[in-house]
Amino acid sequence: MNAPGQPSLNCALRETGVYVFDVSETPWQSVGKGGLAQKIVRRDDRTGHSFGYMSFDTLSRTGVHQHLGTAFSYFLSGSLTDFQGTTVAGQLGVNFAGSTHDAIAYSATLTVGRMEGPVAYAADVTHTLHAGNRHTDFDNEFPEHLPDLSITLDTVQVSATRIAGLTRRLVYDYAHTLVNRRMTQLMLLPGTTVPAHLLSALVDIYVLAGDVSFGSRGATSVAKTGDFIVLEPDAHITYTSRYGASLLVWADGPSTWEEGPVSPELYGFTSSHADPLRFGNCTPTDFA
Repeated sequence: MNAPGQPSLNCALRETGVYVFDVSETPWQSVGKGGLAQKIVRRDDRTGHSFGYMSFDTLSRTGVHQHLGTAFSYFLSGSLTDFQGTTVAGQLGVNFAGSTHDAIAYSATLTVGRMEGPVAYAADVTHTLHAGNRHTDFDNEFPEHLPDLSITLDTVQVSATRIAGLTRRLVYDYAHTLVNRRMTQLMLLPGTTVPAHLLSALVDIYVLAGDVSFGSRGATSVAKTGDFIVLEPDAHITYTSRYGASLLVWADGPSTWEEGPVSPELYGFTSSHADPLRFGNCTPTDFA
């Protein structure tokens, strides 16, 4: 069992608070049900928090389950369909606490998943697709609240920053949740350097494309396309990209620039929480 921020795959512990996971050659982990598999780099069954890949073969089903915390799935390929509709490649699917559904893959599907709470399955379900599975009886207490918020990444407006070569999409600001976090996409032109900053909370990053090198306390950690990065609270971080990069970022708290206010906060906490005009997430009318 791993505490939040601790690795569950082999990775050299860095005193700098930076972990880089290359899982390209790592075997897929069985979850106890045919057609479903995962490669998880961070998992805590006490809290239901996890971060990694989830794989679905054609016609595989998750089984009916209820999310007890916010869950994210970025679709690298394929799609999943539930009673609300279909979330497809290039979209970020968000499930809220209370979301209840059964999803099926009508084509082979690969997602990057970040789970922030446990999942309830029926008592007769034996597989462990999600961290912190609970097996119990449950009902959908809010059937009029649809289970999915699907955000097409490329349609979210790109915003410039005061850092040369860095642009950002503020994808989701955790509206309709009890926490104040951010999910963003950062795009770095070749040669871009992000200045040193101090993290107040856990940050998870997936390298959607390109390369990025993280510097912290004199050590350098290099990541490439398809790698997962976990940055621990209180880490002092700077990073650069030699050839350009696109990063999916989940930040559990704001950062502080070490050399003063050279730019607004990096991960999107400058804008107010749940501001629908500044984020890609549309406000579901049945949550208003």
